[in-house]
Amino acid sequence: MPLRAEACHCGLPRARAEELAAAAAPAGRRPRGRTRGASLGRLFAALPPDVKALVVGSALVIVAGLGWMAFGPRRPSTTPPLLGWVDPGPPPVPKPTPTPRPPFKLPWWK
Repeated sequence: MPLRAEACHCGLPRARAEELAAAAAPAGRRPRGRTRGASLGRLFAALPPDVKALVVGSALVIVAGLGWMAFGPRRPSTTPPLLGWVDPGPPPVPKPTPTPRPPFKLPWWK
């Protein structure tokens, strides 16, 4: 309903629109908390037993995996040698040798 007009474009007078709005308004505030949708307990109770088993099993696997990641044994930082063999790694990088110089100074050599 427009705020300044006496009648709506559909022909509804302002007084009747205000009466309808007052009747449709809730008397009090709704209590806060749960919504009107189905609760999780009712939803879980409506599931068939095989789906319940899959949900519970998946939850247990996830909880066990997170527990193993948080509290399980740590991996060693280096790989231990197998039967005494140790990989020596790459060979050392040779130092560059300087260009050779003659033992005495030649006049054309600079």
